[in-house]
Amino acid sequence: MSGRDHEQASLDEKIDESRKTSHSPGDATDSAAELERNQTTLSGGLLLNEDEVLARARDMSRTGANVPLFVTFHKHDKENPRNFPPWKKWYITCFASFLNIITCLCAGGISSASSDIAETFNVSAEVTTLGLSMYILGFALGPMLLAPLSEYFGRSPVYIVSWCILVIFQIPLALAPNIATVIVCRLIQGFGGSAPLTNTGGTVSDLWARNESGNAMMVYGFSSTFGPPFALVVSGYLVLRLGWRWLFWFDMIVTGALLVLMVVTLPETRHSIILERKATRVRKTLAKEGNISPEVLDSISDASNKGNKRSLHTLFAINLTRPVRFLFSEPITMGAAAYNGLIYGIVYLFNEAFPLVFGPGGHGFNTGQWGLTFLGLCIGSLLAACCHPLQERYYLRRVAQNEGKGVPEARMGQARFGALLLPISLFWFAWTSFTWVHWVVPIIASAFFGAGIYVVILAILNYVVDAYQTYSASALAGVILVRNLVGAGFPLFGRQMYTKLGNEWASTLLAFLSLLFVPIPIWWFYRGEQLRLKSPWAREHFGQDEDAPH
Repeated sequence: MSGRDHEQASLDEKIDESRKTSHSPGDATDSAAELERNQTTLSGGLLLNEDEVLARARDMSRTGANVPLFVTFHKHDKENPRNFPPWKKWYITCFASFLNIITCLCAGGISSASSDIAETFNVSAEVTTLGLSMYILGFALGPMLLAPLSEYFGRSPVYIVSWCILVIFQIPLALAPNIATVIVCRLIQGFGGSAPLTNTGGTVSDLWARNESGNAMMVYGFSSTFGPPFALVVSGYLVLRLGWRWLFWFDMIVTGALLVLMVVTLPETRHSIILERKATRVRKTLAKEGNISPEVLDSISDASNKGNKRSLHTLFAINLTRPVRFLFSEPITMGAAAYNGLIYGIVYLFNEAFPLVFGPGGHGFNTGQWGLTFLGLCIGSLLAACCHPLQERYYLRRVAQNEGKGVPEARMGQARFGALLLPISLFWFAWTSFTWVHWVVPIIASAFFGAGIYVVILAILNYVVDAYQTYSASALAGVILVRNLVGAGFPLFGRQMYTKLGNEWASTLLAFLSLLFVPIPIWWFYRGEQLRLKSPWAREHFGQDEDAPH
């Protein structure tokens, strides 16, 4: 690993040290001696807050000295997202998480309209399923482009531009003259709608310190597991009453309103972008004074880039190659990707399975009624989210026992038992799918499945982030890629599988598959330290004494 990577990995630890010693704006002084006592050395330069850089630059112009100056946040800096007022942090967290729900609403809602679309364009049910799969495929491909763009331009521009794509392509979908238009537009929409998958977790990390982020991650995790089933709850009666084209008009109204709110109220939260703006502001302020040498101005940059010019080519190279390296060389990432892929594959496969179990060929429900059966998954996720504070309390107790340092393995506390809920609920769902069993019984089973996916997915995401720290974006990119590729593939064979095997045996097969993955959270809980020690990436952060935004 290059020295540049090692240096970047410990950058935020040094920034935290600087925050402890740096002045607030009102404390800035021109005294070189005072500045000397408050400086932090980084890469041969000084890590200082904005006012200290101004004072040091003026002093260097007078003395003729020249040393690189790197702008960072001061301890109570209002521009630091982690110092935002609590109400603002919660607004941004909830807004970004709500985007996650809405993009999943756009993804899965088409399943309620599949039979009507098939009838309109005279195509098979399997062809209309491509409308769902192409959107999820866009989910898989989008982060590979949007992740480096969010590093280069910031989170807010990526949210806005990609969300515009999601909004605009509702129009050709609502007016689609043929099935090809639907399939192509859905792929493009999925690409645009993948921005929350790329950004929301990073936004939460921008805003909240690791040991304060429990409730925020609870909201984020809930949005990820609540969104897919909620899509069918909303879309069922909408399609039944107004027709399938109005599904896309409705999506356009909702996403369009959110776009306006996004432009007006969503600030930039990526730390490196904010620091870069600070450094630019400092240089402009000094340039206006007219007595600062060009050499001094050139020595000022932000603490993230340290005077190095950013390159989209380099960012893309890292974002396209490193996730693949993680996927094929890191046991933690491989396990997380496989488990997430299975879970999301089953969730989107249910979009095809529930109509067979509860629709005209099963319990005889119409489109609106079988859409409501997804409430079981939604309620299960909600109940699991309400129990998450117990997991967070357990994690913080383990952190306190570890002298305030992170304990990634403690993230898997509830997941050891939540993983068991997946096969149990699927077996339950499978063998209560008979038409002579009351319809509420398999719905109750699906509620336990919803609880299980919430507990497991949130624990895995937290564990990967804690284990890899500054490399977590690359690790999660690989996980998200596999998760959505599998999620796109499963619905394509769901109907055939349930038709050929029968409702009971098809769900039983899924239960056995989920049973194979139960040991993963248990293994990580008891043997995760050994896995992290064997990883060159995770070993850099084995001390768990950093808390960098990702």
